[in-house]
Amino acid sequence: MKHSIVFSSMTGNTAALADRLHTLLPEESCVYFGETSREALDADADVVFVGFWTDKGSCDSKTRVFLKKLNDKTVVLFGTAGLGSDPEYFKEILKTAAADVPVSNTVIPGFMCQGRMAPEAKAKFEAHLTANPEDAASKKLLAEYDIAACHPNEEDFKALDAWSQAFI
Repeated sequence: MKHSIVFSSMTGNTAALADRLHTLLPEESCVYFGETSREALDADADVVFVGFWTDKGSCDSKTRVFLKKLNDKTVVLFGTAGLGSDPEYFKEILKTAAADVPVSNTVIPGFMCQGRMAPEAKAKFEAHLTANPEDAASKKLLAEYDIAACHPNEEDFKALDAWSQAFI
């Protein structure tokens, strides 16, 4: 089985997962490793691992465009989400992202974990809280930001290691 690992990473979280996955899968069968590109589409891979960061409950727009161009592949999704760590939320993100994969492909359930958010997100949350100091939603978002700041962590990487065993 020839595979490629393709990813889009805004803050480095998904790139870290992709790097880890690259060390876990057999090097001799990897035909492409890197960001979404024309070269990634042209790689002669049977299985395409596609990593993304979460934007509005799905994969980011760069990944969405890439997924729509895949044909006759086995597609394995993985990614990171800044807000929340609920496995059900992660399943929904993967399901929504999978909807962008054309039906000529086979989609295999993927891997998600929490990832740190861009500093701009914290500034936005703080501005909302400054404007309305009692806003429970803004307080929750700031708390989520702080929790996400240490992800992906070693526990996340161990979970990725265990998940990847199905592909080795």
